[in-house]
Amino acid sequence: MYKNILFLQGPVGSFFRQLADFMTKQIDVTTYQITINGGDEIFSRNKRTTAYLGKPRDWSEFLKAYVSKYNITDIVVFGDCRFYHRIAKNIASEQSLDLWAFEEGYLRPSFITLEQEGVNSNSLFSTELFEKFNSSGLSISHSENLTRKNSFFFMSANAFIYYLFKLIYSYKYKHYIHHRPWLFTEEAFSWVRAAVRKVMYASNDYKLSKSIKNNLSKQYFLVPLQVSVDSQILFHSPFGSVEEFISTVIESFAKNAAKDDFLVFKHHPMDRGFNNYQRFIKKLCYAYDLNQRVFYCHDTHLPTLLKHAKGTITVNSTVGISSLHHGTPTKVLGNAIYNMEGMTSQKELHEFWKISCIPCVQMFSRFTQFLKENNQIPGSFYIKPTNTFAAISKIILS
Repeated sequence: MYKNILFLQGPVGSFFRQLADFMTKQIDVTTYQITINGGDEIFSRNKRTTAYLGKPRDWSEFLKAYVSKYNITDIVVFGDCRFYHRIAKNIASEQSLDLWAFEEGYLRPSFITLEQEGVNSNSLFSTELFEKFNSSGLSISHSENLTRKNSFFFMSANAFIYYLFKLIYSYKYKHYIHHRPWLFTEEAFSWVRAAVRKVMYASNDYKLSKSIKNNLSKQYFLVPLQVSVDSQILFHSPFGSVEEFISTVIESFAKNAAKDDFLVFKHHPMDRGFNNYQRFIKKLCYAYDLNQRVFYCHDTHLPTLLKHAKGTITVNSTVGISSLHHGTPTKVLGNAIYNMEGMTSQKELHEFWKISCIPCVQMFSRFTQFLKENNQIPGSFYIKPTNTFAAISKIILS
């Protein structure tokens, strides 16, 4: 079957362009791309690239006409909850096109996620499908050429270039609406501030790390915070903000946890320069008389935090999967594909503080096997081995 594949917004950098180049070398494949801002444009070199310069309200009609004109069979996006991608998803559904959504790996840092129709709580993953797999007893063999290099530098460099050209070409894409609400100057300032805060909080994080390994071990609950504008919070959770989540956890902890237990909030590293919840948490601690029982950290070693935690409470972060990997009781308050009986606690939050359930090792092992078999591809968006493109092409072109 001939494939006409349309790429929309991808991860910052040239991943989508290189994937498109790889796929066009296959038989019966033509790739197209629509750029929606200057960052998209600078990383796109596809001869069949079209710039969308219209208003958001006209995007749906434009895309319908484009899909019809070029007989598009597949649409590929990064993150299915962005404004332009939500509309693309609706059009794909209406016209029976295949929509493929990329996201950061459920199993990090060595995998990326690729699913049909959507990711996270929009995933086609179902408990019934997993239970069928889990009861099959099949031994899964999955070839893994893992990318273990630290990709943060490459991601940061690509992000700088992306946002710089988004600003430079803003006169051209003047109607574009971004999924992050900050201006370029705000973004740049926040990343500088993130670097400063990393240094500022290093001493506090080091002291907390020592306490965790010694006198606090198995006496605290870890609460990993998520990026404030993450779709996981905005679309896949019952909370309107990170602050609402923090308030819910602190109130429940104050009313139901043992008096000698502690709370440790860990700030998301990608949100360090944009938000700081220290004062907010401090005010709540005063209100609920929790002074000296609640800690707030930034760069304390996450595996150490998980290993020594009495339990983990998360909205739906992939840190929850890491928590299960360490055998730490985990409570999910949002929508997450790993939130199922036998792995995470199904009790209410007010009960979790005193009755936490240790995850089933065998079930978690089968769950990770299931993910690797169905939607996890070894590799990185920012360090690009050819075998990653080959694996992706095999899925999309099959």
